Amino acid sequence: MTELSLRGVFAPTLTPIRADLSIDLPAYTEFCHRLLEGGCHGLVLFGTNSEATSFSARERMAAVDAVIESGVAPERLVIGSGAASVVEAAELTRHAVRSGCRGALTLPPFYYPGVSDEGLFRSFAAVLDRVNDDRLRMYFYHIPQVSGIPLSPSLLSRLAQAYPGQAAGVKDSSGDVDTLQGLHDVAAQYPGFAVFCGTEALLLRNMQGGGGGCISGMANVLPHVIRDLFDNWTADDAEDRQNRTNWVRDAILESGFNMIAALKVIVADQTGRPGWSHVRPPLVDLTEAEQGQLLARLSQPVPA
Repeated sequence: MTELSLRGVFAPTLTPIRADLSIDLPAYTEFCHRLLEGGCHGLVLFGTNSEATSFSARERMAAVDAVIESGVAPERLVIGSGAASVVEAAELTRHAVRSGCRGALTLPPFYYPGVSDEGLFRSFAAVLDRVNDDRLRMYFYHIPQVSGIPLSPSLLSRLAQAYPGQAAGVKDSSGDVDTLQGLHDVAAQYPGFAVFCGTEALLLRNMQGGGGGCISGMANVLPHVIRDLFDNWTADDAEDRQNRTNWVRDAILESGFNMIAALKVIVADQTGRPGWSHVRPPLVDLTEAEQGQLLARLSQPVPA
């Protein structure tokens, strides 16, 4: 089997917001170093948990520059370059490549429902052709419950065949086991095509199927726990490790709070910086009462 171009535990890094809704770059770069020191193999800057589509291309590129200038090696970064416009998506992708980043994670063009596979192929191809750089490693983002647009195995196969090496993998955030298996089947046909799950709850299953790891929002708050599972997925107690890893996600989901807002509250608590709890509209901050409820729930002992 050809070695995957990307492997490990990656955090789609949360983005700290100032009162004026700008990105708090000092807090952002500090947090990136914290995650890497905490166990993440790398970071995805401006994924879903980063509130990526709420920021302009200029803001996103400036933040990437700031992270690299702070001393984070660009080869540990994958850049979310999804945008409704192929011109903007290409601009973000080109910036990631020229900055020396490891890859780009790209959403399908959203807003238009019922887009055909032909339309999706042409959209992704337009970005790849505009960037036109052999160094590009593009990872396609399958999150149909948010984007409204699924990426079929046949589409991914066509991209992998048309752009060998550059069409480097997929992030599956569907949370569906059968979908994940279908993506493993695609990867089996195109050695080196990496499959990442978008939830650590499927990390063990993904690794068992030959996947590359996970790009998980939970890595923002418990990178060391997820890294432990990744490092020990072949251990006899791997299932127990997986169950312990799932606990925080389950606690947040059961609370009914928005995942991004909840994760930011946890980071605010971990860092002692209340400002971390702010989100950018259209998301809404958790109230003080809701924050207290969430932190009380998470203060319970982790099940053995």
